[in-house]
Amino acid sequence: MRTGIRITAACAVTLAITIGAAWLPQAMIKSRDGGGEVAVFRGTPIEHLTNTNIVDALVGVDLHERLGHVEWGNSVLTLELVVPSDSGRPEHWFDDVERLIGVSYKQLNNVKRLLIRIVESDGKKKRLLAAVDVREGDAWLFGELGELRDSDPVHDEVWRQRLRLSFTSAWMDRFGKPEGYSARSIRPGTSDIAN
Repeated sequence: MRTGIRITAACAVTLAITIGAAWLPQAMIKSRDGGGEVAVFRGTPIEHLTNTNIVDALVGVDLHERLGHVEWGNSVLTLELVVPSDSGRPEHWFDDVERLIGVSYKQLNNVKRLLIRIVESDGKKKRLLAAVDVREGDAWLFGELGELRDSDPVHDEVWRQRLRLSFTSAWMDRFGKPEGYSARSIRPGTSDIAN
């Protein structure tokens, strides 16, 4: 009879230890994080960019191409849009640029400057094709950003100026010199681009 009581007591102690061991990590996580959600599973969009949430802020952006190097510092977000060296269409790349601008200035509240480098990669080496520089003070950001989707920044001089778009010799080797036109005239002495 004593053996039965000892086995029952041992089972009860083992059960208590098992339940305690399963409960303890959850209690520690809740007390450390204040009971909040883990950032990767956060249901609400991130509004304030930091070094700790930069991946979470960008992982949900639906892009045609992939992001390479990403850097955040002094309210400047620098992104590398990596495109294949043997395929891809600039129209898709600038769709991605528009989406990244939208996230940076419509969703996030602390990006002052966005630098996007369009880089081609063959898997071994990278070559810079073009660069975009957008600033928070650009007047077109909040009124005309949607027009970027239907434009051709490679050839439209207005959008090339707005995006501060520059092309490298690698772009010219691959696509030729970008010839420009202006779809809209801007009065002399006026600009919707911040300095």
